[in-house]
Amino acid sequence: MDAVCIGWDARLGTNVAKIVREAQDRGVKYFACNGCSESDWEEVIAIGREHEAVIPNLGLHPWWVKQRTDSWVVRLRQLLIAHPGAGLGECGLDHARADGVGSEEQAAVFSEQLRLGKELQRPISVHCVKAFGELSNIVQKAGPFPAGLVLHSWMGSAEMTKQLARIEGVYFSISGHTLGLSDKKLGPMLQQIPLARLLLETDSPDGMPPLQKRHSSEQALHLAGGSDGMACQNHPANVRAVLAAVSLFRDQSNETIAASAFSNACKVFRVPPE
Repeated sequence: MDAVCIGWDARLGTNVAKIVREAQDRGVKYFACNGCSESDWEEVIAIGREHEAVIPNLGLHPWWVKQRTDSWVVRLRQLLIAHPGAGLGECGLDHARADGVGSEEQAAVFSEQLRLGKELQRPISVHCVKAFGELSNIVQKAGPFPAGLVLHSWMGSAEMTKQLARIEGVYFSISGHTLGLSDKKLGPMLQQIPLARLLLETDSPDGMPPLQKRHSSEQALHLAGGSDGMACQNHPANVRAVLAAVSLFRDQSNETIAASAFSNACKVFRVPPE
């Protein structure tokens, strides 16, 4: 089963060990936990230290750009150097929700992290909402990405997917969010992703796969109760539901998609396949 991308989220509360164990019991081997702000980087590192299967990633998400300190780049560099197994992320662009941070400021912070990730030869996990044109321009100028650039919960068009797939090191990660696209958009986009650049994820605790996009034999799990008591959160084991949907739209077997996505994830996040 594929490695799963999850972001650190307070809703996971004290359930992290339980969630990891449950997902491992259902065939999930590795987890990528993304930091989003300076305030959670140490927590992500601690989770990675406590759970061997969790790969920490540290980055400044566009939602938290406004809260950054003057020394954020220095601190991020220091932490990444101190933890050579960590990737960079989650970073990116969001023109729908970024707490009043303009596109130029977002782009500058994003580009700074792309430069840092390339310099330190780390995989980079990227968030993008309603900024696909700008993201494409920045990524094309910054590429190639020998250590890997993961377009997390990718929802771009088929044509943009085709263009970005030409850049060395760009990977397309499909989640339950992605499956919310219309069939008319989802099918052609998935067909444009080279098998060697395909990743699967859950974006747990968000991104519950839509009911109508789940294979009939795949029942999505529910994680009841986080630290705030929220129910019906997404579970990392639901990567199976994402797998089933991707296999259906690409007209390829679950085994083919799972094997390729797992191999790709191990390569990007530099973990052994066995």
